Amino acid sequence: MGDQLAIHGGEPVAKEPFPSTNLGPSAIGDEEIQAVTDVLRSRNVFRFTNREQSRCAELERLFSRMTGCPYALAVGGGTGALIAGLVGIGVGEGDEVIVPGYTYIASASAALIVGALPVIAEIDETLTLDPNDIERNITSRTRAIMPVHMRGIPCDMDPILRIARAHGLKVIEDTSQACGGSYKGRRLGALGDAGTFSFQQSKVMTAGEGGMLVTHDRHVFERAAIRHDSAMCYWDPENTTVQPFPGENFRMNELEGALGCVQFARVETILARTRALQQRIREGIDGLPGITLHQPPDPEGDCGITLTMFFATSDKAREFAEIIRAEGIPAGSMYDQGIPDRHVYCYWEYVMQKLSGDRHGWPWTSPRHDQNRTYSADMCPRTLDILGRAVVLPISQTFEDRHAEMMVEGVRKVAMALAT
Repeated sequence: MGDQLAIHGGEPVAKEPFPSTNLGPSAIGDEEIQAVTDVLRSRNVFRFTNREQSRCAELERLFSRMTGCPYALAVGGGTGALIAGLVGIGVGEGDEVIVPGYTYIASASAALIVGALPVIAEIDETLTLDPNDIERNITSRTRAIMPVHMRGIPCDMDPILRIARAHGLKVIEDTSQACGGSYKGRRLGALGDAGTFSFQQSKVMTAGEGGMLVTHDRHVFERAAIRHDSAMCYWDPENTTVQPFPGENFRMNELEGALGCVQFARVETILARTRALQQRIREGIDGLPGITLHQPPDPEGDCGITLTMFFATSDKAREFAEIIRAEGIPAGSMYDQGIPDRHVYCYWEYVMQKLSGDRHGWPWTSPRHDQNRTYSADMCPRTLDILGRAVVLPISQTFEDRHAEMMVEGVRKVAMALAT
């Protein structure tokens, strides 16, 4: 009776709900409350009011030290970081940016906002951009490649950087979901021409919103800084060498900066725990019939915030996900054609249909673009196949060892039942 599946009336493995899978928000404590309260009591909530004591500036220094990039720019969100970064590396109207078919819609949106077109490429079994599909998508208009470290998984950056150098392309890393990750000993975000981070609610560390851009290149930094603030070149004119141009307001405020500084100090502790949990679960379910475990390009650099299982077909993945959820184990399929997940390219409606907020249809209608560029829901079949066969287990530092053991027991129970 104990082996009977819960979906068929048996006892579920987990008889209580799992803790929250939010990472940064779950770590919020008295230190965060005190840091934000101190800013409010100071009445200096704008980062340029008291520049010597700015918490935004302190957060920039922390990211500069972590990544080894001499330049860091705190912004109001991850999308703002991408927009500023694209402008920083010189992407604009008429250009194309290669993005993976599995990333949040903001990756493509940022390209469109600066006047470029996103060119969607396949992912591989790492769940990140397939280096072998990049060159197929390079045209005379290609300006940049945007590898995205999805679900805390480092992209295979060596071949991506080789291709970029061979074709004279820029690389902007979207590290929104992988703060604290690394690739062959180097911090993610620091390998390309620019790297971006997000501090939104669901990320490894959070400031509610907010983001960061890092770069080794002063010219890229100055251009990004001007785009992020229409008056940036006037706040510090002695240290600005780039000719002014119109910017926006992507500034981070001191409340976000204060929260971010405290959360930054929690990243390594969070990831040490998620990595240990992931390894424990991986060892417990490795070799089960019908399941192939995800292998990251750099296991040591993986953030450990998820563990993905692949199945032979999408039908088997959906069946497994449904059954294991009935066992009380949090798990989900990535692409089951029932949920319009904006991380999957075919659900990016305004890309697929070339929609615009501009009454003239810009940037799609720009004569600088290839008017023959088309998009379709089936344009990346390998991406959809990989995602369709995937079931993901979320992992959080909030889990106790017993939660990891319940995951192992649940996966084993379902796998063995389906194998008989």
